[in-house]
Amino acid sequence: MTAKKNESAAQKETSKDNTIDPRIALFDSLISEVETLIGYFMDGKDVETTLTGTERKRLFGAGVRNYGFIEKSLDIVEENPDFVPPNFSIEAFAARYHTLEEARQLSWVLQQFLQMVNDFVLITSDQCYRDALRVYGNLREQARARVARAQPLFEALLIFFRRRRHPEQEPTEKELERDFRRLLHRTAEGKIIIENEMPHYIAGERKVVDDVHKGHAAIKETFEAEKS
Repeated sequence: MTAKKNESAAQKETSKDNTIDPRIALFDSLISEVETLIGYFMDGKDVETTLTGTERKRLFGAGVRNYGFIEKSLDIVEENPDFVPPNFSIEAFAARYHTLEEARQLSWVLQQFLQMVNDFVLITSDQCYRDALRVYGNLREQARARVARAQPLFEALLIFFRRRRHPEQEPTEKELERDFRRLLHRTAEGKIIIENEMPHYIAGERKVVDDVHKGHAAIKETFEAEKS
């Protein structure tokens, strides 16, 4: 009996392993290697890692025009040493330029790799979202059929489809009408307060407080809203 249980557990574990994407091991290996390369790059190139946005704006980038300017300037001072600025090292300039060349090539390769990774992330996220939609749709049907425990599970996913209004943002007329109907039909609880002040010399000021939220009996109204 124990042997059969162990065999059944082993079969379930094997079945579970077969559903795992073999690329996960590759991703783990790539992450580890990239982290190692980042540490090596920072140590070997003496890279400053604490640049702020303001500091970045003060630095000259190496776009097409700037790169061409740098390259031409180096050619000029190498071919015309009489025009080298005082206390200026051509060798140091040339060394920095060749470092920039290699760094640009590295950046280009990394951008290609990042584009491929981002595309894969987008494709995979789309597949996962569609799987989640199937779970959501199934729970919605189960909640409509009043299957036990389905309603709270459905509501746990429903919150991701509700647009959250900023606390200082006034509700629209459509939202006010919707909440008013909820209160009228007792499918929600809360209150709606509209205050309007009319000063003598300036335009009036209106304040709208829409504090309506659905209670336990509001699942029926949710289904009706989705049908409309």
